Amino acid sequence: MPIPPKTGPYREITLAAIISGIVFGILLTACFTYAGLLIGFTTCGSAVAAILGYGVLRGILKKGTIVENNINQTIASGINNTTAGVIFTIPAFYLMNVEFNPISVALAAIAGALLGVLFIIPIRKQMIDLDRLRFPTGVAVATVLKSPGAGVEKSRLLIIGTLVSAIVYFFSQFPIKLWNDMYLFGVDFHLIPGEIDLGYLLGLPAYIDNVWAVSLFSVGAGFITGRPGLVVLAGGVLAYWLITPISVMQEWLPSSLIQNYSTSMGETQFAAGGEISRWAHSNINRPIGIGMLIGGALTGILLSLPSMKAALKSLRRIDLKSGQAEELPLNFLLFGIVVSLIVLFLATFFTTPIGLFRSLIVALVGTLWLGFAGIVVAQSAGMTDWSPISGMALIAIVLILMLTDNSITAAILIGAAVCVAVSECSDMMQDLKTGHLVGAIPLRQQIVQLTFISIGPIVCLTIIAVLWHSFGFGPGKNLSAPQAQALQAAIEGVTGGNVPWPKYLGGAIIGGMLGFTGVAGMGVLVGLSMYLPLQYILPYGLGCLIHMALLKTTSTQWVEEKGVPIAAGLLVGEPLVVVLQSILIITGVILPPGA
Repeated sequence: MPIPPKTGPYREITLAAIISGIVFGILLTACFTYAGLLIGFTTCGSAVAAILGYGVLRGILKKGTIVENNINQTIASGINNTTAGVIFTIPAFYLMNVEFNPISVALAAIAGALLGVLFIIPIRKQMIDLDRLRFPTGVAVATVLKSPGAGVEKSRLLIIGTLVSAIVYFFSQFPIKLWNDMYLFGVDFHLIPGEIDLGYLLGLPAYIDNVWAVSLFSVGAGFITGRPGLVVLAGGVLAYWLITPISVMQEWLPSSLIQNYSTSMGETQFAAGGEISRWAHSNINRPIGIGMLIGGALTGILLSLPSMKAALKSLRRIDLKSGQAEELPLNFLLFGIVVSLIVLFLATFFTTPIGLFRSLIVALVGTLWLGFAGIVVAQSAGMTDWSPISGMALIAIVLILMLTDNSITAAILIGAAVCVAVSECSDMMQDLKTGHLVGAIPLRQQIVQLTFISIGPIVCLTIIAVLWHSFGFGPGKNLSAPQAQALQAAIEGVTGGNVPWPKYLGGAIIGGMLGFTGVAGMGVLVGLSMYLPLQYILPYGLGCLIHMALLKTTSTQWVEEKGVPIAAGLLVGEPLVVVLQSILIITGVILPPGA
């Protein structure tokens, strides 16, 4: 008679899942902080965490279950998703030379993260069980989790992609030296070029920007996004290859710039063309893009109203005393919201000079707006997988500036809380959709998310400070922080009384109209990419096209099992080298670039 196999409790919340989730969450937070400062947006880290999870839980520990890995990716994505909110707002403090208290900023971001999760939990049943929203990212992660047999192989491919990305970045950024600080061939020689100017090689006018960064990170991000990412590419092409040339031909630029370009030659004309491109970016493309971003976000709110109304109605059906069996009790959620609101109030009061009463008003208004915006963003992510986070934060920042007589510190502080909150609303619902598909218990995901979510803002703020002190970021830097530059421009326009209203309004109308085209989030994504650095948008678009080409020439299964893990590795390798380089610079082991 055969001996029955040993049985025991099914592995779900385990020490291995918790530790791996925290480690992978910190790793992805570091990578996506770099991404946000480099290209201006981040991508989903849940699939990366799930692939890495199987490498540890199945490959090393030989024990991992589907729901255990789901806990790992829930913790990791909850930690790293706060990055999107922090990198859009907090770098503006550095760019504007505004002093801030790091502890207060961290507390505000943590309060925002907690509020985002707490606000969205009661609506899970409506969005997932009743409305059955798609949440494409959540479905994609569930697909990864349901293939544990291939998980270890995917982890190996991810490691290969990481090494390739790290090696390419190293040899494109570090010059080759011989001895006594002598460069190879007597010049600052790189084995791999950091960028390629195709515009110069093709003989295009110098004001038409066609420089491609040699960044496998950007290619990997585009590959994972696939066809939807072409909307981002379209925004960059519209801004740099259409609007800027038209502006030159119609002489919408200062006459001195055009005259300088037309009368110069060679390298001088090349420099003059770059000056035209930068002027058009700051004075035409960026304000129109910001307007499109806000207009697209407002259209998203309008389109989400019917679904949001049903979701809010579902709150009234919850038993206030017992909550729902599979959820955290509602009274616990209400208590958490009150505590988080108090933390946000204290952070505002002790960081800004606006006084007790206004600090309370700002905290209340910020909390109400982030709750409303979070539901809108979760609805949008559920239906289309796009999230108008930047637009929601910009609206909140303008509102806070009006309420506080242009307190920049209060506006950025609340903007960060709102941005982090709406990011977490979307992420929590994506994770709950994944859990729904793999048979996980929602209550357990909610507990681990709330328990470890505060790690994200602390790590992200630390990485921002490290990158600032080692490389710097902003105009003229490799890390341009384009989102923070856009925020800086909007704040300075409001506080200085020189808001380019015609461009904002025109962009808002265009963005709003694009929102009704049926293409999810087109107004927001096109507007956003109009002021992102084109040298990284182009390889991002290349990654999207490679994904589409491989779908046609191979199969969906090959792309998901081979292509996505390699692309996920490309996302990790380059940022890891940058973070390591930053630490070595700060500790004095190596010199900063250009020193």
